[in-house]
Parts: sequence; structure tokens; C-alpha cells
Amino acid sequence: MILMLLPSLCGAVEPTITSDKRTFNPLTGVYDLQGHVFVQFPAHDTMLTITGDTTKVHFYKMEVHGQGNITLSFGEMRFKCDKVDVYHKDRTAYVEGKCNFKDAGTVITADKGSYCWQTKLASFQGNVKVNGKAYQDEVVYNVMTKQLVDTKAASTENNKEQNKADLQENNN
Repeated sequence: MILMLLPSLCGAVEPTITSDKRTFNPLTGVYDLQGHVFVQFPAHDTMLTITGDTTKVHFYKMEVHGQGNITLSFGEMRFKCDKVDVYHKDRTAYVEGKCNFKDAGTVITADKGSYCWQTKLASFQGNVKVNGKAYQDEVVYNVMTKQLVDTKAASTENNKEQNKADLQENNN
């Protein structure tokens, strides 16, 4: 009976968790989820939702590690990828493998990326394309302003203005 109360006693935010098959170890606080996984928990000012094939939820640490057909949603923005690691303590989600990011008409593809819901910045590395335009270096996108904020390809003021114009043009 005490083991069932541990999550409540720890003051942890309880996520919504569903899947075709699951096990839970109350001593470690780990859910092992398989098939049609759905995990949702509050993250700052909105809900963070993860769907996929297999996922481990470390309940006491508030970490989620998933792979296979992952979709990570945070408000209006969406990541689709092969793998996700979410660390609630750091307020950051890391995605890898065929990443496809969409937010308000902006589409960014890359090998890997991350999103910090405290700073509202999404970063992308490896084979990065923004609305079809290739970038050689890391790209950082601000989900609040809907603009690229830091890229070596956009290091001059003119290039920054061009990137802003490119995003606006592609959003129309």
C-alpha cells in the first residue's frame, strides 16, 4: 500500500499514460510502455505530449525516453522523429533521427534537435533545412517570435533580414 502512495508523497506531477502494453516498477518508478504509446504531462504553461511505439517513463525523475514513430507536441509545434529523450528537470526535449519540425507554417528538417520549453528555443543540427532552404550550421528557432535567432549562415544583418523575409514568405 505504501508503494502505491509514493508518487503522491513525492509531490510529482502525474502524467497521463496509455499504451497497448505496460508494466510499472513501483520501486524504480519506471513505466515500460509498448504499442500506441501516449504520454502527456504539464510543462511550464502548456501540455507536453509524446506518442510513439515504445517509451520508458521514469516517473520519479520526470524523464521520458521513447523510440519509433515519435511525435512530440508542445502547444502548436510538432516534432516527428525516431527517438526522443525528455528531461523535465532541465525543461528540455532532445530528438534524433529524421527530425521534422512544424510550427506556424515553418518546417525545419534535421538529423537531430532539441527544444527547451523555458527559453522557447528549438535548435537543429545536421543536414538542416528551413522551409526547404539548406543551412550548413546549427539553426535556432524561437517559437514565440517565429524567427530564426542564431545561425552562422545568417551572421550578417542582411542575412538575418533575408531569413525573416524567407520565413514570412513561406508562411503565406
